[in-house]
Amino acid sequence: MENKKTIRNPFPWIGKVFKYEMKHLVRILMPVNISILAIALIAGLLIPRSADGSLDFSFSFSVNGNENGLSGFFFMIYWILVVVSAVVTISVIAKRFKNGLLGDEAYLNLSLPVTIGEHLWGRICTVIVWDLIYTAVMLLSFILVFIKNLSLIHLDEGWQFVFIGLILLDMAWSLCLIAFIYLVNALGHLSKKHRVFVKIASIIIIISVTSRLLGSINFDFLNESYNSAGILYWNACFGIILTAIYGTATYFILKLKLNLE
Repeated sequence: MENKKTIRNPFPWIGKVFKYEMKHLVRILMPVNISILAIALIAGLLIPRSADGSLDFSFSFSVNGNENGLSGFFFMIYWILVVVSAVVTISVIAKRFKNGLLGDEAYLNLSLPVTIGEHLWGRICTVIVWDLIYTAVMLLSFILVFIKNLSLIHLDEGWQFVFIGLILLDMAWSLCLIAFIYLVNALGHLSKKHRVFVKIASIIIIISVTSRLLGSINFDFLNESYNSAGILYWNACFGIILTAIYGTATYFILKLKLNLE
């Protein structure tokens, strides 16, 4: 009887990788996001109103016991948390990749009936979800800061097109950044003794090549042919293309040259 090769359905395995990664990331990243919302709400409630009813942002950044000082303090803490949360999110996701496929957990993960491609796609899905969560938290926190006077938030006509473009741009270049970190770590792992040097050299070379690639594109033509919102979509496309290049290179390195010694 002739054996027919069956086509493997990758989605259940991608889902399992995604679920496993989310389980680890939620414990670290969710408290950070909740903290941002809490501080944003406190800052929004403490920001004083001026005589005309608008918000008064001329407060000092010192805790002197009055509403003005407290509002300035929490407003400063809010922006610090915004920056820190972005750094923490990228660092934790990058560390999960390094530990899961190149570090201590690699032997266990690669012994599972999951392909390299499924491992990568599961992590890419995780990045997409956390980027959406982070974006939603930032938007909600921004609203909470202006909770006393939401009329200050003005939306021009056609804002939906610009908003979707910004979301796509953020998602594309967030994926590009993570894929870039994945590729640098994969290249560094090819060397047994000089991994730090290889990583630094890889960063310089990749950024140089990418800069030349983007520099060869006629952005003046794009600026003349499209409005500012259209440029957002073009830049998002560039981010997706670079993500595909970095991701494909990472896949073949892990597939053909992975060395866990």
